[in-house]
Amino acid sequence: MNIAYFRKTERSMDEVIAAVKEGLVKRNIAVTGETALPGGSVLIQFLDAPRAEKILTEDRMLLGLVPMVVMIEKKEGSVFVGVMNPQLLGGTQAVDIIEGTIGEMETELKGLVNEAAGVGAPKIERIRLYSTATCPYCKMEKEYLEKHDVKFDLIMVDADRKAAEEMIRKSGQTGVPQTEVVYDSGDYDLVLGFDKGRLNQLLSIGK
Repeated sequence: MNIAYFRKTERSMDEVIAAVKEGLVKRNIAVTGETALPGGSVLIQFLDAPRAEKILTEDRMLLGLVPMVVMIEKKEGSVFVGVMNPQLLGGTQAVDIIEGTIGEMETELKGLVNEAAGVGAPKIERIRLYSTATCPYCKMEKEYLEKHDVKFDLIMVDADRKAAEEMIRKSGQTGVPQTEVVYDSGDYDLVLGFDKGRLNQLLSIGK
């Protein structure tokens, strides 16, 4: 998965900064500071106190992974706005307990970035299910996606070395199933294992 979630915008730096602050306040997230970097980028610090408390009460070692900064930068004539991807917290031992909180935070912060950029949520372009012939969970996920009429490309990594290498390069993991959701923004999400909750969230299954 990508470490951060960025969107390109046609708005000016000042317009985006104002929209970020307004969006945080609207979401009852405290704006705690603003810092202009020497290169021209701007960092807006924030604290989503209730969710941060839930996460850090479970494991204070997650402090460095809790998103607390929005970045606005001008690069090659275009303005971008982004935030750390809350799903980084999903790789921790406490994930089963804080999964709901991570999902809520992701929805809020990605919504904030889209809103500040003045763009809609990215649209799914394609879905790849990386699988092997002998993996029972791959078969279960394949049947689950088909049951919910989700179109996807089935990639058999035990028969395609190049695809296997690409999967490992993106995720750093050799296990399957792995599901790659690619968006029209060029961004993508990776789901490791047959994670129904995460798949339902990304693919709007059951909504």
